[in-house]
Amino acid sequence: MAEQEVKTSRRKERHVTWKHEAWYHFCWFFCMLASRVLFRTLYKGGRNVPKKGPVLVVSNHQSFLDPPVIGSGIWRRMNYLARKQLFKFKPFARLIDSVDAIPLDQDGIGFQGVKETIRRLRNKEAVLIFPEGSRSFDGRMVPFRHGYINIAVKTGSTIVPTAIAGAFQAYPRQKKFPSIFKKGLRVEYGAPITPDDYRDMKEEELHDLVESRVKEIFERINKRYVK
Repeated sequence: MAEQEVKTSRRKERHVTWKHEAWYHFCWFFCMLASRVLFRTLYKGGRNVPKKGPVLVVSNHQSFLDPPVIGSGIWRRMNYLARKQLFKFKPFARLIDSVDAIPLDQDGIGFQGVKETIRRLRNKEAVLIFPEGSRSFDGRMVPFRHGYINIAVKTGSTIVPTAIAGAFQAYPRQKKFPSIFKKGLRVEYGAPITPDDYRDMKEEELHDLVESRVKEIFERINKRYVK
């Protein structure tokens, strides 16, 4: 495991070249196609994600489908968090490492994860984050953890409240394999919250604003899945 972490750490020191961009968008196209065909995903508000500058896409977390599905609705290169346990399976580790996944501790992002996330945002990149900390047990949202707010403020990042619905029904944590061709997934990217918008806000106020916007979007698009 230590050897794998060293390899991952070295990978992060490399600059993003046109080859990395090309490979990422090849993977992006494959995921986008699978998302639309297999899971009948519909996207809304993609233009709300700024094309440039540091961006923190903040979403609820329903299943393992969330990162690729949410990322597939955004053309710009995204950075994803991946639990360290996923790096144990070498073939999959090579895949997520090839798109610069940020290793995530089981009980949170962890110091190294926070440090790397901040570094990428300061490099004017975009990062997808799930403040709930883990996948939903019943499809509903749980209160967000606060750590991401400090990261956003420290890096001057634009926050994009985002919600996904239907992923729990398609691939709940109790199942080994996802169901396809069901009702279809929904992803919506809300209006961005810029540094100018939250400059005079306390971190607690900003946290409540982001969480409430994600919740409002989620409840609206999740109605079709509530029995």
